[in-house]
Amino acid sequence: MPLTLRNTTDYIAQFVVLAGERVLARIPGIAPNETVTVPTEGTYQVIAETMLDGNTYTSAPMDANGPVGFLAQVKQVQAQGTYDFEVIEVPSTQSNQMQFQKTCLNPVSFTLHKNGAWVQTVVVSNNFEMAALSLGETFYVHAIINGITTDTFTTTNPDAVVTAKTDDGMSGMAYFTLVVS
Repeated sequence: MPLTLRNTTDYIAQFVVLAGERVLARIPGIAPNETVTVPTEGTYQVIAETMLDGNTYTSAPMDANGPVGFLAQVKQVQAQGTYDFEVIEVPSTQSNQMQFQKTCLNPVSFTLHKNGAWVQTVVVSNNFEMAALSLGETFYVHAIINGITTDTFTTTNPDAVVTAKTDDGMSGMAYFTLVVS
């Protein structure tokens, strides 16, 4: 089921779509009178990164779909005199959350990609504390048009059509609004 994003303004419209707190898409620009569809389901890739002794450690990508947890940890490899940074998948403690935690000392950045593009980063700073993104069924959409950010539109309809429109106010200034159908 895709959300449909339509731009009827005279400017390029950048759209941001969230499902709960999780970013579904960041559309860098929809040309005037163009339309883009955004799937409301799909798999994310999660990559974690941390610093240790001045070196950057990066995990292999892991697939994420639905409620899941990720635990980042630094393990020693005594035989080689090195460290190994790994991320393992753990069960989510909540059925509507994607959760992130770490055991290492330095902050860990968990970067979420969808269809090869960056969509969101979650940073966990404290050991054994969990950061979570809700995976709600409510969609939040806003657009940036000609440098102006619209109000956020909310819908629970995964097949909604959200249209960016110019709303000429009484002051003679052009305002932008999102309309759903």
